[in-house]
Amino acid sequence: MSDALYERDCLFYCKFDYDLLVECDLPNKYENMDLPPFPEKRPRGKIKGMTFNKKEKEGEIIFNHKELKFCIMRAGEVFGKYNTLVEAYYYKKMLMENDWDPSVLVQTKAPQEKIFVNKKVKASKPEIHFKFCPQCGNKVSEDDKICPICGIKLDKNNKTH
Repeated sequence: MSDALYERDCLFYCKFDYDLLVECDLPNKYENMDLPPFPEKRPRGKIKGMTFNKKEKEGEIIFNHKELKFCIMRAGEVFGKYNTLVEAYYYKKMLMENDWDPSVLVQTKAPQEKIFVNKKVKASKPEIHFKFCPQCGNKVSEDDKICPICGIKLDKNNKTH
């Protein structure tokens, strides 16, 4: 435990730079200290001191293998079926913000534009074709007439990519 605390302090001291961590000369102040024991294990999903279960409060996302869709479940009630996990997380967050009111799902028609904005940006980028030397495979520019690595004459009609 003392080694883990010392390494944590060193990481903070070196600002998470692992090259500086090797050379770190920070003294270990935890070396001869009596440290508290590890906390007791508690059941998964339970918060200490609380009487409710996390799954009952926040719900969970389950994959339905028969329909190949993601479902949001809370207290045995299913709140829709979605194609992607990202879409299911979006709707689960929306339901949690509105106290699990299913009418919110009907009001929101197209979350696809909000979720998959980056997908359209990637599709709109033009493809870049490179020209390679047919003998050595070196990448050459369009206006090169001779390959700088192997020295063969490049044919303008032979564009490989």
